[in-house]
Amino acid sequence: MKSLRNLIYSMLTILIFGSSVSKAQIPSVKVGIYDFVDNTASEFYVLAPTVIFGYDVWKRSQLDLEMSVGLSFNRTRYNSHYHNLYMVPFMATVYYNLPNPGAKLWPSIGMGTSLLWKADYNRDFDKTHYSIAYGFHATGILNIPLNGDLLLTFQMTYNLLIPPVTEEVNLSGMILTVGLSFPAKHVDQ
Repeated sequence: MKSLRNLIYSMLTILIFGSSVSKAQIPSVKVGIYDFVDNTASEFYVLAPTVIFGYDVWKRSQLDLEMSVGLSFNRTRYNSHYHNLYMVPFMATVYYNLPNPGAKLWPSIGMGTSLLWKADYNRDFDKTHYSIAYGFHATGILNIPLNGDLLLTFQMTYNLLIPPVTEEVNLSGMILTVGLSFPAKHVDQ
């Protein structure tokens, strides 16, 4: 696992610093849901509404590097009190834009590393429980050009997280979002 992580970080470093020209300046805003795949998490939390802000920080040929941060929130009633879950996902994703010349759909596939900060607040306990989980994710995007410089984006991401301790609820899940990207005029698709 450690060697795989080192390999991924080395490849990302080469991709980022291997080119002197960076053309990407593509901010995006996406909203959707975080669907938990672990049985315990999916029974207790069900779904969490999510908003994600992303920014393509690097582009070379058909590859993009996007850094994104988001917020997921879930409120569940448990033992006559509300149980609040706040999640802040940080993701670094390398995308490969599939060649599709002249088409009205621009698909991309990608993978990267994830970091998830979590805060559990429950009135039954004296304090809020904080934790950080890390992991990997795979994603697929379908971009549809709209009038002007906007792209309508449909994204599906599988987020595989490793809990910090075995007693922790596994928050791995599927993130389904729809949103808008604002590509710079000089970025070619």
